[in-house]
Amino acid sequence: MIGTNDLLAASGWQITFDWPIFLSQLFGFGVIIFIWIKWIQPPVARLMHKAQDTIARQIEDSEEAATRLESAKRSYDNAVAEAQKELEQLREDAKRDAERIVAQMREIAAEEVERVRKQGNTQIALFRRQLIRDLEADLTAAMLDLTEEKVREHVSTPQARSEAVEKFLEDLEVLANGGSAHRRQAPTRPN
Repeated sequence: MIGTNDLLAASGWQITFDWPIFLSQLFGFGVIIFIWIKWIQPPVARLMHKAQDTIARQIEDSEEAATRLESAKRSYDNAVAEAQKELEQLREDAKRDAERIVAQMREIAAEEVERVRKQGNTQIALFRRQLIRDLEADLTAAMLDLTEEKVREHVSTPQARSEAVEKFLEDLEVLANGGSAHRRQAPTRPN
């Protein structure tokens, strides 16, 4: 076997093993490890545990938030479905109310039309009666005027006047006696 020193010396490196330096370095390394374990590792471990706890809490909070979000989504979907049902119900109610109002308005309009028609017929009948009375009065006045004109023409002579007076007196006498006496026929003159 070839020694380590010989092999290292053959390659151009001059490495020697010096025990006092090795032990002092080993002691220094032990001190560093001791300081690390005694004063550095505990705060680092606490910080790591604290960070892990924080991360675990954040994961739990995240899961809880995800659960609440899912619950909120379900609640939202249920509320939307309920609102949709209520909206449909309101639409149906509004449609029924509108149809009922239209029916009532039609009924009221029909009653109003009937009332106006009756009132119109009544007014037409009143106007007709008034027109008939006016026409009768005008016809009567015209007939009286025409009759008066004819009578004046007929009694314009003295003989016609005396015959008319005699006839009038005979009629009065017949009326006074109850109509039993014979009426005397007066000769009439042709016109």
